Amino acid sequence: MTRPGIRLPRALLSGAFFLAYGLCALPFALLLPLPCVPRAWGRVGVRFGYRLFVALARVTGLYTVEAVGVRRATGRLVVMNHVSLIDICVLLAQLPDAVCIVKAAAKRNPFLSAVVRKVFIANDTGATRTVEEVRGCLARGVNVVIFPQGTRGGAKLHRGAARLALATRAPIDVYRIDYDPVVLAKGQPWWDVGDRIIRIRLAYRETIVPEGANDHRHAVALTARLAAALGV
Repeated sequence: MTRPGIRLPRALLSGAFFLAYGLCALPFALLLPLPCVPRAWGRVGVRFGYRLFVALARVTGLYTVEAVGVRRATGRLVVMNHVSLIDICVLLAQLPDAVCIVKAAAKRNPFLSAVVRKVFIANDTGATRTVEEVRGCLARGVNVVIFPQGTRGGAKLHRGAARLALATRAPIDVYRIDYDPVVLAKGQPWWDVGDRIIRIRLAYRETIVPEGANDHRHAVALTARLAAALGV
């Protein structure tokens, strides 16, 4: 049963939460691009910020997060379904040292630009450069997150994650995230947070070791296996 009288207070609480978090993150965003700030420090700051995001969401009663079977492995590709704008916040708050491959358009987002340019990997540098950058991260023990759906609620998986795995020979840790109710999906307004606590469940599904050459046939087969593991 929905409770209309609760929806407005929760929408206001959600707005206040995101505003407060954004203001707290602003000094970090201004300092992050400075050359004197190492990329490793940036990753630590991002991880701390996302852990703070999850903790504050719990305190305010907006969300609860249940993490099941999260692995402490390093130097892995990490693949997850893409439901909500905050998927990456929840995932990176749970993982050890990690970066994410993101759309180049994120560089133009005033809230994400500093993080994307200093910490994450934008997908606009070409396949060869991306593979080299990912391989370097993996060699340093940094996990690399990729969303094969490409966009929130994407209907099918792209083969980029499979290609990266076949090119780097890195094991793939597969996770699934679910929301009850769904919030911040594509096209969904920020204030639509329902009339009850949003329950988020992040669960490890399996580790897949890529096999075969980095060609179309093996990429298609690996992508199909990822889809089955993700349940999308």
